[in-house]
Amino acid sequence: MRLKHILVLIGLLYVGTGCSVIGKVSEATLEAGTLGWKLQPISVRTSYPEFIQKVYFTAELFTSDATDWEIYLVTKRPLAELSNSAYIELSYQREEEMVEAQFPLILVSQHVEDSTMAYRYKYKLAKQAQDFFREGMQLRLSRRANTMRFNYLQPLFDSSAVQHEITPLDAYVEYALLPDYGPLSLGEFMRKLGFLDDDDWVKFCLDPHYIYDKTSACGDVSINEKSDPSSTL
Repeated sequence: MRLKHILVLIGLLYVGTGCSVIGKVSEATLEAGTLGWKLQPISVRTSYPEFIQKVYFTAELFTSDATDWEIYLVTKRPLAELSNSAYIELSYQREEEMVEAQFPLILVSQHVEDSTMAYRYKYKLAKQAQDFFREGMQLRLSRRANTMRFNYLQPLFDSSAVQHEITPLDAYVEYALLPDYGPLSLGEFMRKLGFLDDDDWVKFCLDPHYIYDKTSACGDVSINEKSDPSSTL
């Protein structure tokens, strides 16, 4: 990959823009900048320095289609017929307002893991989530909203009984929002997000809104005091 392409994308993600017209150009540039990157085998993409991987993983995520995302819920107890009632919240902050919306999750598959005897449920987002996601990302690229709260994505249920029984010790979530990378633990996923800074990590780890196991992220949080351009996304 040519160095100038890397520098252009890093510069775009670092500087950002302040108006909607330039924001639309930035989205097109992101898509063009990630095209060559995504053509490389995953083994090649994961061989680059960590900083470069974070920049491009984040760029891929920003330009992804929400209907391609895969989210796995792993529980010690079966959800039975309630597994079909899951939904998800997408949210981002715009000025002082938290903009959020709920969308159904589509159950793709379920099975029991032989090694752990845990119940593994694979979900994808309903197609109506894409419009909300795309609008939120366009606002982000034009500096009119904060980044979508990807690390707060989690399967939720209308049944209060199910919500009450699913405790951090009983269940965890794995993320394959970019399926090429395979399912990632919460911690692995968050460490690939170039826009999270130290305060974001601390706030998330203390926030009870995320109901599943956070051990992979919050049990071993590494605070880096050095400035990382990718953390300004």
